[in-house]
Amino acid sequence: MADAPLHAEMLAVFDRIPRQLQAAARWALDHPQDVALLTVREQAKRAGVVPATMTRLAQRLGFDGYDAVRDLYAESLRRRASAVFLPKAEELVARRKLTGEASLAHDLIDTLVHQMAGLAQSEALARLAAAADVLARARRVHVLGQRSCYPVAFHFAYVFGLAGGHVRLLDSPGGTGADALRDAGKGDALLAISVKPYTRTTVEITRYAARRGVAVVAITDSAVSPLARLASAAILVPTESPSFFHTVTLAFAVVEALAALLAAGGGEGALTAVREIEEQMRALATHVLPSRRSDAGER
Repeated sequence: MADAPLHAEMLAVFDRIPRQLQAAARWALDHPQDVALLTVREQAKRAGVVPATMTRLAQRLGFDGYDAVRDLYAESLRRRASAVFLPKAEELVARRKLTGEASLAHDLIDTLVHQMAGLAQSEALARLAAAADVLARARRVHVLGQRSCYPVAFHFAYVFGLAGGHVRLLDSPGGTGADALRDAGKGDALLAISVKPYTRTTVEITRYAARRGVAVVAITDSAVSPLARLASAAILVPTESPSFFHTVTLAFAVVEALAALLAAGGGEGALTAVREIEEQMRALATHVLPSRRSDAGER
């Protein structure tokens, strides 16, 4: 592993050190994780040398003893374990080289197709209906999602708002997102969206809202996620992907379904809201539409 500690240093001296030290260095280069986890005696045994040889290798690299080398590898292993995206990014690059772009693209899309089919199963539909019921009964719906989940939250707030929903997006310019909850309480709902790795601010704001009596609807990836534990209703979405980054495609599908269910339940009020927003868009020429003159010329 080229990014392992002392990788370059060992390669630089390899041809100039005695054969026994080469054996120790070769084993360390090939087994960086074991350098961090195994005792010096066990490492020497696996390298086919005596423990003193491991110490001499460390001294050749500028250390007092081999424990200092093990400490470096252990720290590197801890940093790598805390990495969220890098290991999968490395796997993705290697997979593309091995199988090619077409095969990788197929796996990406095929994974999404199977995950989407799961949303049509009875248990998932029941969760969706329960969440829609909580939101439909709310006086106001606050919506929270950050980082990769922010566009999902925005999409729900935008679409539900078009249908006349009393919705408030808790975006946070200047860190002011939670300010809108100052008058929230029983009778309000919060749609909170976060998947692993869970965004700390989303979890903290959701806890604050729950303490105020706000009904929480969560879109998350696990029944034991921080949001699901706070929720009156939780919709679970898979996020696994052959990509290095988790997918939010299923979360988008869920918020679109929720917005549609709420609009359908809004009846005449929703129709009036949609009619009014369309009139406003026409007045402001919001969209580029074909003119009647060009339509006539094409006939």
